[in-house]
Amino acid sequence: MKISQRFLWPLTFISPLLMAEQFDYENLDLDALMGMDVQVTSAMKRTQSAFDTASSIYVLSKEQITNSGAMSVPEALKMVPGLIVRQLDNNQWAISSRGVASRFSSKLLVMIDGQSLYTPKFAAVYWETLNVPLYDIERIEVIRGQGGLLWGSNANNGVINIITKNSIDTRDTLATATTGNQINVDTNFRYGNDIGNKGSYRIYGHAKHANASKKGARLKPNDTTKQYSFGIRADYTPNDELSGLFQGDVTHSKLGQNYRGVVDATNENIAFSDDLKRIDSRMMARLEHRISGNANQMLQVSWLKQNGSQAYIKEHFESIDIDYQMNFIYQSLQFDWGLNYRYNTISFAQSVFLDSDKDLDNLQQYGGLIQAQYNFTPDTLDFIIGTKLDHNDLTGWENQPSARLVYKPIENHLVWSAISRSVRIPTLIEFNDNFKLNGTKVIDVLGTSTGLVAIDEYRIATFLNGNDKVKSENYISHELGYRFSDNDWSMDFSAYNTRGKNVAVINLNTHFEQFLPALALFRSGEIPQAAQALTTTQINLDLISVGKTTTKGFDVVLSWQPMDTLSTELGYSYTDFKYSLPYDTSPVVGFDSTNRQVFAKANYTLFNGHSLFSTLRVENSNAYNTDNYAALDLTWNWQINQQWSTALSGKNLLASSHIEYGNTNETYTIPNYIDESFTFTIMTTF
Repeated sequence: MKISQRFLWPLTFISPLLMAEQFDYENLDLDALMGMDVQVTSAMKRTQSAFDTASSIYVLSKEQITNSGAMSVPEALKMVPGLIVRQLDNNQWAISSRGVASRFSSKLLVMIDGQSLYTPKFAAVYWETLNVPLYDIERIEVIRGQGGLLWGSNANNGVINIITKNSIDTRDTLATATTGNQINVDTNFRYGNDIGNKGSYRIYGHAKHANASKKGARLKPNDTTKQYSFGIRADYTPNDELSGLFQGDVTHSKLGQNYRGVVDATNENIAFSDDLKRIDSRMMARLEHRISGNANQMLQVSWLKQNGSQAYIKEHFESIDIDYQMNFIYQSLQFDWGLNYRYNTISFAQSVFLDSDKDLDNLQQYGGLIQAQYNFTPDTLDFIIGTKLDHNDLTGWENQPSARLVYKPIENHLVWSAISRSVRIPTLIEFNDNFKLNGTKVIDVLGTSTGLVAIDEYRIATFLNGNDKVKSENYISHELGYRFSDNDWSMDFSAYNTRGKNVAVINLNTHFEQFLPALALFRSGEIPQAAQALTTTQINLDLISVGKTTTKGFDVVLSWQPMDTLSTELGYSYTDFKYSLPYDTSPVVGFDSTNRQVFAKANYTLFNGHSLFSTLRVENSNAYNTDNYAALDLTWNWQINQQWSTALSGKNLLASSHIEYGNTNETYTIPNYIDESFTFTIMTTF
């Protein structure tokens, strides 16, 4: 039943403030607004309705991204229920799903149009340099849970696939300019046109200058941003059976950041400020061929290059990916198979706190996938089974099988279940590198005071050593989900239990016997000699694959469209994360914790040309050494006419000045306070 509009006017006083393109709600039903009838590709690696997918999937639509006033991909991801998005400062982020997020989250696979942004050195994504024009994004597909069968290793906790628009939909000229209390200027330009009558293209550019935060946790904030990017995309369709795509971009970034690390003879972490300078380049070409009405094939070749320079660290990474896939249907059977190859080149200059045991400057990975979906009962029962078999240079062959069941007992109701295995390949830091940690105090090693403060407080050089015997982490996940969709509302529920083994942990054995000579000198009164002996002593902590983890929880999202001009979402997410560790070991990332998230979102068209968008996130977690907080983002959009629109937005309006990520034991991580921000945007298209 639709609700009268007059009862909803009070919502305007507790909703949003910002702008972009006016969205015509009257021509879409609830399924389209909530993404239920969106054709997604990430969950099955082929086109399929999101409603029919046997995964916990959420589709962030282009309308939501545009109307939200988000200024970056991480900001847009704040709108995904159940996704952990924590801001470290004005340019750094910690993002993950179904686990504990960190500055370098190694179990979340991030892609742009199927091109992986994974780097084997840290197994992470530099979110601050992920510069995809938001107005060119068609949708963002987010899988909460394992995606190893289709996408390979390191997709343990989730997959984020950013799908950009076909250039045929961007054959115009667009320009935007944004300013605010934290952004000096953020400008975008795009031009698109036809390539004869067979194709289309677009070119685009972006420039951003942003200010530092107001308040730092330890140092004066230094999180400024200067960023410039240029890109191109071309689509070509010579006939109904063949289509091609080429895209490429380059981004230059200069990002001020505060760091901490051991850089001198004191063996103690010190805080300092510097600029991260990066050049990120990527190209991708894809050819799709429809063999027949029941079969098609795809070949994709992509190239990624990242160069980074900051205090004490210089890195170079380059990769080439080749992917081939074929899909066909025979009666009640859908069959998919594919092959993949990746070549990585890694160059990492030796630094004062990071060195390598072996000269591993290139890595190869190759393998294949096979997947079958059989429809046992038409429109009622489907069974999906498959596996991904990959070989990598660090741990050899890895197998990631999966089995899923989809059951539709009655119309508009769907139940799905899954059991899957995924692996996380060790990073080069875990496998090959030695990392200098904050030094261990003598008093902590001995367990008693020597009576001399200078010796008690002296920090012994401490290293975390990679181990070429470290294994891939293995995760077995059981999932159960239910979906319902009606004319006015829908529900999506999923529950999971994931158990991990061979998890990399730190062996805390300090080999106390090595301190006995220094201790003997001290007891004999030879204090200077004892102090000198300590300076040549070091503690070596090793990474070993003996840990176990259990992650369990659930996500539920309710969507309600009481009238054509109002759509709402309400979500709740619960995650319980536990380690099971042998004696004398410690986790590498995170600790036993519980995460709860309450999520609400509303998009309301006030009257012709004006719409309001609001997102409320309530974060309750003991995983990040922070207070709980509630953050409200409000947006107001005004479509002045067909060519001009404006936007006013306010973000973090309830949380005031707060810390979102307090795990400062990580080297190179110092957070700042996150403050309220306001932006004004003007956009023109012609």
